[in-house]
Amino acid sequence: MKKYGVGLGILVFLSISGLSGFAGNKKGKIGYVNLQRIFSEYKKAKESEEMFKKEVGEEQKKIDKMQAEIKKMQSEYEKKKDLMKPEERRKKEAELREKIQEFSKKWAEVNKKLDERRKELEDARLKEIKETIKEYGKKKGYTVILDSRVILFGETSADLTDEIIKVLNSKK
Repeated sequence: MKKYGVGLGILVFLSISGLSGFAGNKKGKIGYVNLQRIFSEYKKAKESEEMFKKEVGEEQKKIDKMQAEIKKMQSEYEKKKDLMKPEERRKKEAELREKIQEFSKKWAEVNKKLDERRKELEDARLKEIKETIKEYGKKKGYTVILDSRVILFGETSADLTDEIIKVLNSKK
């Protein structure tokens, strides 16, 4: 574990010390952002999350309805099974198994669809965030803007999170 920490430290040091060479003889300007905070405070990301929650709610209603139908079928079967003929009992059990399989398949499809939708929305917002950071960095003369998750130490004056949030939220 120590080996990786030392290696990462050396890599970060070499990367940062080499950055001043990127801009010729000029000193490189480095900043960082907290992407998680940007994502949570970005209006469009919040709107996407609300839209996604609405979609989840709609799908949940459909799933709940199917589940209620199955419970009703099971309840009716349990009440009447002792009075049924063996053939009728097998038929009802088969119908019930089929309905449960249908439910399981639908549940898996809905989960997959919602996972894909969440990823689609998150990717779209992340792309906007990255583009804004890139534009901001070029405009303000930054050599590098890093994610705060890879920063072990950084002066608060190099934290651009608030500025990026303002820029993002001012866009229409």
